Amino acid sequence: MKAFTVIRLLSLLLLAFPATTGGVAAQQYSSTLNKADDVITFYYRDPRPERLVGWLEAFGKRRQDWMAYPPVAGFFAIVFAAQPAWIERLVPPQLDARLADTIAAALRLSGQTASTGLQARLAQAGTDPTLAAQFAGLPNRLTSLRIASGTHLDILWGASFASGDGRYALMIADFLARVANRSEPIALDITRIATGMTRQDYGELARLKDKYERGLLIEMVYAATAAWGLTSNARQHAFVDAVVSQYISQHSGTLAAKILSMMKGS
Repeated sequence: MKAFTVIRLLSLLLLAFPATTGGVAAQQYSSTLNKADDVITFYYRDPRPERLVGWLEAFGKRRQDWMAYPPVAGFFAIVFAAQPAWIERLVPPQLDARLADTIAAALRLSGQTASTGLQARLAQAGTDPTLAAQFAGLPNRLTSLRIASGTHLDILWGASFASGDGRYALMIADFLARVANRSEPIALDITRIATGMTRQDYGELARLKDKYERGLLIEMVYAATAAWGLTSNARQHAFVDAVVSQYISQHSGTLAAKILSMMKGS
């Protein structure tokens, strides 16, 4: 899985268009990704901030969909926390509303404060209503984030790839458990949704839309997204694989561990 944002896009599309357009739209979106994403997807292997100079500016020019921005906020929250002296060098001189919201979210999650000059640039750029709503209520540190949306999952994946720290993947696994461990029927249907995601087959989700109350179904889609993200990223990132393997071992017999074990082996 080259782009963690594709999972986020799928989860939203599945809710809006359960039986038809999700797979096609996701494929179109993933085709816009290029090797520039690998810089942040594998940044933890060579975490030198000079590699990121100019990245945000280029990202802002080529990204149009708001869903691409939350993982960037999580990623730069890690970078800003580790390298506060580099913040001014990494932030573009000219900002649009979406980049400004993303940088402001990253600063908040990093525990850093913008300089007076950067504060003025952020204010001048304005706010994107959608991103502002998605970033509302973020805590002042990543480890305090309580997952309640796909945006939160994306933020934690961005932080994971910036740091190589398994604690963020573990937070995602704990979220999966919070939803899946409620009952065996819920866990089975999460597994069906997640398995369908791997095949770009969303018929199962379409069949479930009348079985569950909408709020619970949304949680289940995010939980399935979490399971898919964990097992897919485990194939490319050793630190994620270690988290998933350890979680399965330490929580043997739980419904969440069974989901991860099944998907990891598939």
